[in-house]
Amino acid sequence: MSTVQQPFDPLSDESSSTVMGSNVLSFFAGLTHADKLFIKNSMRWAEYRADQRFNRKRSSADWFEFYSGVMWSVGWGLEHAPVIVAARDFSGDVLEVWANSLSTQLSREKVSRMKETFQRLEYNPGAIELFTDSTRKWGDFRFSPAQYNFHKELEIVISNVRLLSSEWVSTHLFWNLRHTTSQLDIQSRRFVITPRQMDRYRDSLAESLREMRMKEIELSAGV
Repeated sequence: MSTVQQPFDPLSDESSSTVMGSNVLSFFAGLTHADKLFIKNSMRWAEYRADQRFNRKRSSADWFEFYSGVMWSVGWGLEHAPVIVAARDFSGDVLEVWANSLSTQLSREKVSRMKETFQRLEYNPGAIELFTDSTRKWGDFRFSPAQYNFHKELEIVISNVRLLSSEWVSTHLFWNLRHTTSQLDIQSRRFVITPRQMDRYRDSLAESLREMRMKEIELSAGV
């Protein structure tokens, strides 16, 4: 994979964050380099396969459902049905809407860490340019906190955000909207996988992605 790394001061507890195209990933302490790579490869592959089947600008729900199926095909278990938010005249903070919609599934720590990651993104010119360019091109973005749960499973909550707003052309910080001219759709889903399942799919997944390229910028150093 071709990657570009820009180290930041580390977050607490050896956590780290990465911008990968229109994806923002927040890794909690305890994840190895191999864990993080498996997550990124899974998301790259799911995005690529879903783009072959659906137009994400016109069919975001179908796109994300197919994306979820591809994640399942490389070992991830799908936990519960997607949590869906739809607002036709939206203004405000996208992250607050996201946090409220997942209040029964996400800890305060995860919400806080994800918000901190977006704050770091705002102050990294290279990362914000990469993220903004990718988001405007595709009409959506994803963000995902990742950590090991009490069952020693690797757990990620992937939120797919589709946002139609005139503010995209005028501001980088389009996740905080000031005018009620925006259409917001959020689909969030929890995925889990065991270390044994990762070992089973790791090599075949890496081989599938060998010829693919996606620019990547690290927001904070970690394990």
